[in-house]
Amino acid sequence: MTDSLATIRSRYEATPRTLDTDLQRMARGDRGCLGDGLAGLGGVAMVVFGVLASFGLVGWGFMSAGALLLVTGFLMSAAATARSGPLRRKALTDGPLVLARVVPGDAAQSGSGDAVLPMRVVFAPTSERRWDGRFLRELGQRLQQLRGTATTPSDQAAVAAVLRDANRVETVRLPPSLAGADEAYLAVVAVDPRRWFADSELTLIVDPASGFAEHV
Repeated sequence: MTDSLATIRSRYEATPRTLDTDLQRMARGDRGCLGDGLAGLGGVAMVVFGVLASFGLVGWGFMSAGALLLVTGFLMSAAATARSGPLRRKALTDGPLVLARVVPGDAAQSGSGDAVLPMRVVFAPTSERRWDGRFLRELGQRLQQLRGTATTPSDQAAVAAVLRDANRVETVRLPPSLAGADEAYLAVVAVDPRRWFADSELTLIVDPASGFAEHV
């Protein structure tokens, strides 16, 4: 075990864990892309209609449409944060700490430098496999092969979709044809390359039931 991994395990392995400054930041709820998008559109609309109204091209009342979008988006984001915050806090308090491995050939991995980017990682939350680096390496190789396979078996379609589509961010369980009798998952996680270990290994706190997975 490396010194870095030993430090992380001593800090986060026991549950329920106390949320330190880093985990408190992760515990904040997700705002929601739709709400933020509507709020941004409303702000832009208010500026555009304000400029047009100042030139007498439209009435000032058009700004109310932008204001409505802005308020609606803000309320939607606040509601999304209120819903996701407790779930994230519970996962960070009680979820297992696991070893994970970046899937070989991930597009973000190849040119990431020091940037924090979404990467596809594989992990196994059971006590028997949680720290089994060799098992995770084998799973990563199988997923690498699946990504480049022209014909995808039906039971692996959901996994292949996350591997190939850059817009997919969900956590999916690997079928027995990939993981055998073991419980293992593919997840998309924001990874800081400066904080992972040798051989593309890193540690996550996870809650597979909710799809939660965060790099720590």
